[in-house]
Amino acid sequence: MASAALPLLDGAAPLIGHLAQFFRDPVAVLKRGYRTRGKLFALNMMGRRMNVMLGPEHNRFFFEETDKLLSIRESMPFFLKMFSPDFYSFAEMDEYLRQRAIIMPRFKAASMKQYVPIMAEESLNLVARLGDAGEFDLIPTLGPVVMDIAAHSFMGREFHDQLGHQFFDLFRDFSGGMEFVLPLWLPTPKMIKSQRAKKKLHVILQSWIDKRRAAPLDPPDFFQTMIETRYPDGRPVADEIIRHLILLLVWAGHETTAGQVSWALADLLQSPTYLQVIRDELATVIGGSDGHDLSWAQAVAMEKMDLALRETERLHPVAFMLSRKANADIQREGYQIRKGDFVLLAPSVSHRMEETFRNPDAYDPERFNPANPDAQIESNSLIGFGGGVHRCAGVNFARMEMKVLLTVLIQHYDMELLDEVKPIAGAGTYWPAQPCRVRYRKRKLDGSTGADIAALAQGAGCPAHSQT
Repeated sequence: MASAALPLLDGAAPLIGHLAQFFRDPVAVLKRGYRTRGKLFALNMMGRRMNVMLGPEHNRFFFEETDKLLSIRESMPFFLKMFSPDFYSFAEMDEYLRQRAIIMPRFKAASMKQYVPIMAEESLNLVARLGDAGEFDLIPTLGPVVMDIAAHSFMGREFHDQLGHQFFDLFRDFSGGMEFVLPLWLPTPKMIKSQRAKKKLHVILQSWIDKRRAAPLDPPDFFQTMIETRYPDGRPVADEIIRHLILLLVWAGHETTAGQVSWALADLLQSPTYLQVIRDELATVIGGSDGHDLSWAQAVAMEKMDLALRETERLHPVAFMLSRKANADIQREGYQIRKGDFVLLAPSVSHRMEETFRNPDAYDPERFNPANPDAQIESNSLIGFGGGVHRCAGVNFARMEMKVLLTVLIQHYDMELLDEVKPIAGAGTYWPAQPCRVRYRKRKLDGSTGADIAALAQGAGCPAHSQT
């Protein structure tokens, strides 16, 4: 007897199915599917069947079967248009592992130590631009800092100083090619701009490769090392691959990190009790430092900050959906997924399932604290950065830069949100919608504000433990 297909979500429109609903608010559609159909259900996207899996057990299957029963190559056609059919995750497995081996050493602890001063420098540059008081909007302010950190870390100071802003503007156009819903052959304005930006970015990167080959940097930085890297068999890495790898690192890092650090700051500003926990930790780890001498060891020691970042990843995964395509018919819990169908994970829904996380809509970083007897750290339950062999290579870099940027902002300013925080509409990157403004005023570098000092003078208590 043939297995049944996954139950289809109701409410599909003639011909287009759930496409319009998904295009308008994909997370709402996915949540409705879970609420009415459970952990396994399907969507109809103009006749294409999208099979949704939710929960840690299905996340594990999804990652373990990638490159086996499930294909990543055929699931994200926009990636092929933005990059190349034989590049990274979309290359054959042997070639993918060779290319991944080029960049993985750059994210080991020995290399990460040299990035922390760069992260601190760029974060302090933001403080200098902001001044003592005012307002800023989360994404338009923090997004460029994330790009500055990437350009400075991956391309070097000279590139950042000379071409940073031009690179950032082109890169925003290039990122517009990340299209999940509409056919890629449609000549939409954002697809045209993306392809034009891609050509210009490759010209810029190739000129920089040529410049560095003619005058190598000593000691070598990230970019110089990339240029000089060879495959294990001694073959040189093609310039095209180097260009694509740099674009991939900046693209993936910016799209995820800009949104994630914005959500993290918003979460903390809405949770003054845990913000004070973070302030107390910073007082212990770095004292009254302004952050200019922040070290890798100090950043690693910020355990409460790490818990806060993981909780934000759970509540607001910027990659709200992950996709693969079935390479063969798949049997799953009495249902059949047919070869050629899409298979989706939804971190935006799985991260808020009561079966996995207690009180799932509440902000509670301590749920991830291994010292907590009730810690919720089940394998494959937190998948904001993916999983398996294709897990984000730069996840540790991203978490470190978020730690450093948040540390510098929290050390320097008292802040408050002025707008309701809600996700951006549509099926794009799940960032906070604009405007999402923050009002700020300077703190004393010893961790005290002017009001704290006045309170202390009146015997009101320790300024380091006052509420924001």
